[in-house]
Amino acid sequence: MNHPPACNQPERQEEEAAILPDLAEGLPPLTPELLLEQVRLDLATAGLHVALPEPLTDEGQGGVVVHLNDDSQVVVGWLSNARLDRAALDMVDADQTDDEAVIRYETVQSAMDTALGKILTGFGYTARRPDLFGFGHIVGQLTTSGPDTPERPHARA
Repeated sequence: MNHPPACNQPERQEEEAAILPDLAEGLPPLTPELLLEQVRLDLATAGLHVALPEPLTDEGQGGVVVHLNDDSQVVVGWLSNARLDRAALDMVDADQTDDEAVIRYETVQSAMDTALGKILTGFGYTARRPDLFGFGHIVGQLTTSGPDTPERPHARA
């Protein structure tokens, strides 16, 4: 069997990746449902626990939440475990917003929101903040500036 030398493999991969934008140029953008599934797959590939679609239960709550909003946009956010949610909500309801549970909740939300934004853009998606609230990301089609992903030829569409 005749295989190319191992030293040529990275060069060959770069050449193949350079061809992808031309191949994908004529493809239509992904439907919202396909984009939703692609985002879920990519976030799981990054090692994140992607929470199951609704209905959420206390046992299943926690991790990345990916869903379509009313405008058929893919929305990605972080969902803390129900224990932290309840503890923080109880303290906010009691007007004790400087309580340790509230601070932990806000710290986790902020850190995970930043991490999710970086992961999404690192995978080549556009990501912007929702207009109505501070956390989460509305994800757009894959961009041409993200990493080359030969297993996803539509990544350059």
